[in-house]
Amino acid sequence: MSDNRCAFSSPLIAEQYACHFGEQVVRRGGTEVACCDPAACSRCEAVFEWLKQVSLPAFGVEDDLTSMPHSVIQKIQFGSLNGLQNQLGIEPAERVDIDQLLNHAAEQYGGIDSLPYTGLVDTITAYQLKRRQHRR
Repeated sequence: MSDNRCAFSSPLIAEQYACHFGEQVVRRGGTEVACCDPAACSRCEAVFEWLKQVSLPAFGVEDDLTSMPHSVIQKIQFGSLNGLQNQLGIEPAERVDIDQLLNHAAEQYGGIDSLPYTGLVDTITAYQLKRRQHRR
């Protein structure tokens, strides 16, 4: 089992996206996703950090675990993946593999440093989280 935490764990846990490197693990805090490939994990972390840098000002929050709502992290994860998928012309019909999506985007834009991060902010802020279904 890997100790590398997935930077895009919420979309994987919600089963809206897939990743062939993702492995669900149960820890004290609940279900998480670990990445089985250190290089892919580093790449995803770098992408997610860029996404936070461009998105957090639009939400009016700082990158602080004690004050940033978890919903903001989820909007960044889901909204950015949806936005990239749209920009690359990939139909949202089936679950897309995050690793393959990021590899395709890096090829298209000339590397992860050149992804259209600021162009994803509107998609990120507009993303509507799905409401939890309450059990009766």
